[in-house]
Amino acid sequence: MGKEKENVTFSKQVYDGSIIVVPQNTWHNIINIGTMPLKLYSIYSPPNHKKGTVHKTKADALKEEY
Repeated sequence: MGKEKENVTFSKQVYDGSIIVVPQNTWHNIINIGTMPLKLYSIYSPPNHKKGTVHKTKADALKEEY
């Protein structure tokens, strides 16, 4: 996470059951460098997607830019 797209300086290892809170107006990119699949649930406030939206991949999410 970071304040600028080109300067994302915060990095943290997370584990099963971890919660990541990304403050408003913060650049972020979550990358799975482990060997187990990553399940990511995103909760937006206020919501930025239609109710019931599910993206199986980042590529799917990018296709449906709001």
